Amino acid sequence: MLALLYLLTVWFALRYEVTWQSVLEAKLTLQQEMQRNGDADLTKTLLREAECFPVKKDPHGQVFWNFEDGYGGERTYGGKRRHEGIDIMASEDRPGCLQICAVADGVVEQMGWLKLGGYRIGIRSKSGVYYYYAHLAEYAEDLAIGDAVKAGTVLGWMGNTGYGKEGTTGKFAVHLHFGIYTDVDGTEKSRNPFPLLQYLEKQTIR
Repeated sequence: MLALLYLLTVWFALRYEVTWQSVLEAKLTLQQEMQRNGDADLTKTLLREAECFPVKKDPHGQVFWNFEDGYGGERTYGGKRRHEGIDIMASEDRPGCLQICAVADGVVEQMGWLKLGGYRIGIRSKSGVYYYYAHLAEYAEDLAIGDAVKAGTVLGWMGNTGYGKEGTTGKFAVHLHFGIYTDVDGTEKSRNPFPLLQYLEKQTIR
């Protein structure tokens, strides 16, 4: 019995050490990538307020997500433009397959239909960072503009809405478009959220 307790203690101690090592490595990566992207000024703010990956785990373990650094990629719908966020793709192309949640505490500033973003939500944090979630299949019940939300609050469900008049679906695979915007000299500027998502994903796995 004592031997079993000893082994369990060692196992938990090693797991704790590996967990915190990965978190520190993720923080360092975030800092380095933000600096490389010219966004070093934003690092401390994101580390302080961002707590949750924007897609919740499937409680049944059947649907997963993946994402790549597609920030700045070319887009043509609605005119030639650059991609101002990261697409988090679902392993199952089914609207509503995964829940979307708030990355940080804030207030719902925008909500409703956009031709490009479909059903979207914009949340402004206390620091002024604007977190943007697009292409939702539907919103969480009773969520409205002006509501205060906490990190982890369910905002709705992943979908494939957008690229047309209100209600348009199916123009692309089910995913969440996640963006970050901050004020730069009076103009709202998009920032690459990829390093933050890498960091938050490790936090979620932990």
